[in-house]
Formats: sequence, C-alpha cells, structure tokens
Amino acid sequence: MNNDQVSSGLWFFIGGAICMGSLQYKLGTLASPASGLMPFFAGLAICIFAGSGFIHATTKRRQGEKWGRIFAGLKWPNAFIILASLFAYALLLVPLGFLLCTALFIGFLLRAIIPQRWPVIIGGAFLTAVCSYLIFEVWLKAQLPKGLFGF
Repeated sequence: MNNDQVSSGLWFFIGGAICMGSLQYKLGTLASPASGLMPFFAGLAICIFAGSGFIHATTKRRQGEKWGRIFAGLKWPNAFIILASLFAYALLLVPLGFLLCTALFIGFLLRAIIPQRWPVIIGGAFLTAVCSYLIFEVWLKAQLPKGLFGF
C-alpha cells in the first residue's frame, strides 16, 4: 500500500462513521430535511471522494509508485510565514478593520510566499479585500470590524 491508499482508507472510515452517527437522528426527505440529513450527505460525500482517491492511488501503485515521505518537498519556512501572518491577521483585525487588514494580509502573502510584481500585489490585495467586503458586509450583512477609518 502507498500513502494515498492509507489516507483514503482512513477518510473512508471517517465518512462511514459520520454516516452511521447521523442515522441516530431523523433524516427526513429532500423536500423536508431533518437534522441528520446534512451530516449524512457530508459523510457520504467523504466516502465517495475517499473511494475515488483509493481507486486512483491503486492505479498509481500498479504503475510502480511505492511509499514516499509524506513531508518531502514541503517548504517549511512558507508554512511558518503563513501561520504567523494568520496569527497577525487575527490580532490586527479589530484595530485595523476588515478592509485594511485583509488588503495588507493578501498583499503580504502575495509578496512573501510567491513574490509577485507590485501591480499584481496591489491590485490583487485591493480586489480581494473589496470583493470579500462586498460579499460579507453588503450581501450577507455580516458585522465586520470597522477599524480606524470606519469602513
């Protein structure tokens, strides 16, 4: 067995456990769903994706792919940069506000992880912040932190 087969089997087991746990609640119908229907479908989706992953991993194994190091090729400095920037984002969200903090966060990631040109960084950060603001604040009416400038 290779890594993908083992992880797919584990996820299939987890999806099956979710399905079994959701059967303790009423499922209802699609027209009138009860509290167990969504967890059941979520577990079923996990099982389907895990099964297709297992089949794909089995065909790769037949082509000669064996066990490999799970973390081989992982860029640890990037992972720590992302983790630290998420922590800073959470700390600065209320004082700076959603719009400014999101623009700075996306701009930092576009510059630090895979360096981009400045027009791409500024445009991407601005576009991401404005679009997410419109989605969450305007469309979904979520209460986002206003910050220094009141927006």
